[in-house]
Amino acid sequence: MDSAQIRDLLEEFTPDAEEIVRELDDGTMPAEDLMQEAMLGIVEALNALPEDRDEWEARSLDEIVRSAVREAVLRARDANAELARTDLRLVAQVELLNKSIDRLTEESGMKPNIDEIANDMQISQAKVLEILKLTGESLDDEAFIPRE
Repeated sequence: MDSAQIRDLLEEFTPDAEEIVRELDDGTMPAEDLMQEAMLGIVEALNALPEDRDEWEARSLDEIVRSAVREAVLRARDANAELARTDLRLVAQVELLNKSIDRLTEESGMKPNIDEIANDMQISQAKVLEILKLTGESLDDEAFIPRE
């Protein structure tokens, strides 16, 4: 299928894609992003079609494209939801780190080192360093270097 045919079919299936996006739009991501994913679904479906039309006559082109659009939009929504869950976990980890640092600082009168934070949070030092990077704390700050 050449680019002119794909362009024509994209134009033909855009109303179907818009309908599917409206149906599946749950408000968790911009409709424009969902539409972009829908259009990519159309292109993927068209590119995956065999050259010989007889090979895909069992299902209509309309069914093939609508199914691909639906799958593309649902994949995008799922990926967006997973990203949101990851963001929430990261925020929670940063909050726990800050609470641990505040508590340990209050108890000892000085900023805790990574080992103390890791023990307090019951996580590895590597995980503490990973969370510290998210906070923008300077990793070369002497307060975070293990005391001897």
